[in-house]
Amino acid sequence: MTEGPLIVLAGAGSGKTRMVTARIAYLIGYLGVAPWQILAVTFTNKAAGEMKERVEKALALDHSTGYGGPEIGTFHSVCVRMLRREMDRLPFKKSFTIYDDSDQLALIKSVMAKLNLNDKTFSPQSFQSFINKAKCEALEPDQIEISDHSPFQLQARRVYTQYQKDLFESNAVDFGEILCMAYRLLRDHDDVRAKYQRRYRYIHVDEYQDTNRAQYLFLATLAGSEIGGHHNICVVGDEDQSIYKWRGADIRNILDFEKDFGGASVVKLEQNYRSTKTIITAASHLIRHNRQRKEKFLWTDNEEGDPIIHYQVGDDRFEAETVVREIKNLLSHHNYSLNDFAIFYRTHAQSRQLEDLLRRDRLNYKIVGGLRFYERKEIKDILCYLKVLQNSSDGVSLRRIINVPARGIGKTTLDKLDDYTASGKGPSLLWEVLQMAASGGSAATELGLNSRTQKKLAEFVGMIQKLSDQQPHLMLSELYHRVLDQTGYVMELKKEASVEATARVDNLEELDNLIQEFEEETLRGLSATEVDSRKSGLLNEFLERTALVNEVEGEVDATSVKMMTLHSSKGLEFPVVFMVGMEEGLFPSTRSEDPDEDEEVEEERRLCYVGMTRAREKLYFSNAVCRRIWGTIHYQDPARFFKEIPEQYMKYVDLSQAGFARSRPQW
Repeated sequence: MTEGPLIVLAGAGSGKTRMVTARIAYLIGYLGVAPWQILAVTFTNKAAGEMKERVEKALALDHSTGYGGPEIGTFHSVCVRMLRREMDRLPFKKSFTIYDDSDQLALIKSVMAKLNLNDKTFSPQSFQSFINKAKCEALEPDQIEISDHSPFQLQARRVYTQYQKDLFESNAVDFGEILCMAYRLLRDHDDVRAKYQRRYRYIHVDEYQDTNRAQYLFLATLAGSEIGGHHNICVVGDEDQSIYKWRGADIRNILDFEKDFGGASVVKLEQNYRSTKTIITAASHLIRHNRQRKEKFLWTDNEEGDPIIHYQVGDDRFEAETVVREIKNLLSHHNYSLNDFAIFYRTHAQSRQLEDLLRRDRLNYKIVGGLRFYERKEIKDILCYLKVLQNSSDGVSLRRIINVPARGIGKTTLDKLDDYTASGKGPSLLWEVLQMAASGGSAATELGLNSRTQKKLAEFVGMIQKLSDQQPHLMLSELYHRVLDQTGYVMELKKEASVEATARVDNLEELDNLIQEFEEETLRGLSATEVDSRKSGLLNEFLERTALVNEVEGEVDATSVKMMTLHSSKGLEFPVVFMVGMEEGLFPSTRSEDPDEDEEVEEERRLCYVGMTRAREKLYFSNAVCRRIWGTIHYQDPARFFKEIPEQYMKYVDLSQAGFARSRPQW
């Protein structure tokens, strides 16, 4: 099937990349299609590079002719090349530059200042998220509908409108605009559309289930789904692995392909070459509970394999101990290396307990797609606040937090303070100079500070002094919450309302859990009087412990257990996989607690399916009966997914009583 629209429904581990490569090689090698008339797009540079390498190897392409091979690249790289070829059709005076996320955020802040919008009311990141979401839908500012006169949406549309003007005046595009502009170029210029439809006679799209609306419109216009064109578009994907709705992916693109491209042929790749029969059959039973899917059922000729082990444990600490114990057992009694193990979780915040135990047993690990717990920005920020409360002479920590979250104390002010400390005219410590500035009057004048800046410094110094005075009389956990409350750190993250900000709040929640565990361990067995006399020293003990943890971590060897979120696991495979935290409210996540929110539940189930089908030989599930959330013990229900997998494919091991004995403080 080489002519007309074709959809290949490629199940997990069914060799879809090999299929796309073979099709391109067939078009060129057997049908004589010119390589430059073939376009293949995917999502990552790595995937594009692998596809290009396979095609070149299959065809033994000779680049000395100057013709090269087919055009294979990411959506963005393909669209950028098109835009640069058609510069005379674009709203630019000269060649454009490409803004990354930080450039985009800087421009949004500039627009907010121009529109007199206070970043205390609306965060720049929330406007950035709004704009990027609109561009995923290929919506221009005047196409956005405002619901119920929402103040945020009204302001966001204003920002988006001005942002677009300033973006184009700067001769720049952001990542979302690259796709939107390429689509509008094809849509609005008949001659350009005809030119590229002639050029790219055969279009291939990998991971089609991950495309957003803008990408769909670009492809549909290029292939001519409605207005002329050759209709020779081959899309490859699996709706059961559509897990990126949060970043704009639209599952309707793959579900509605036959409707959008009339007369489309359908091919199903249902044989899995990766996993055991047990894993594949269990995953297939699970995903059949989704309604937003096309009927298919994976099968394999691989061996039957071991049953999936489901551990129910008492708490999250014992869950980590169980996983690490099983890894050590497999290393000792089977032919596995650390590289063969992967641990998947719903959020990066769950890594901390596992990191502690792996580090304790000297098992190297690597966090894939994220930072180690103590290296994360929000963790470093709050630890620096605690360090300043313990030692106000710590200038490094003080410099880090003085404007975090933003409170209008910028680099210029900090430079003035640093210059004064170096001048020898007064105090040599930053904290002492800050106290001097906070006093106002002639001191502020001597430091070269205006009244507005002096007031902000005074507010910061007052907050730190108040917390320092309270510290000896508070439990460490109480102090931690006061730092979060009085700095407004969590409030700022929640106002941002982005996926990244939510993940940061999760990490701060896990730091709270860590502090609670530290208190319980340190104060276990002490009387109330002893606890009261000991609590003033908890801050110092805790900071010493975290410092030593960072010191002993060192470099991670190439041979290591891989730890990652379930989203990061897509496209990977491992002999042994552990999926932890499989509890209602965690995985499936809190966003899917409402049984009426079918779409959210189905995406979580697809995420579970993706995680399961990464395992080649052994698969482990775990759930904790109770889990610490913001320092408080919560009783958790097992994930609904356990009931959706037939019992004959799983072995249930109840370790919950062993975990409970360890979870209760003794003081």
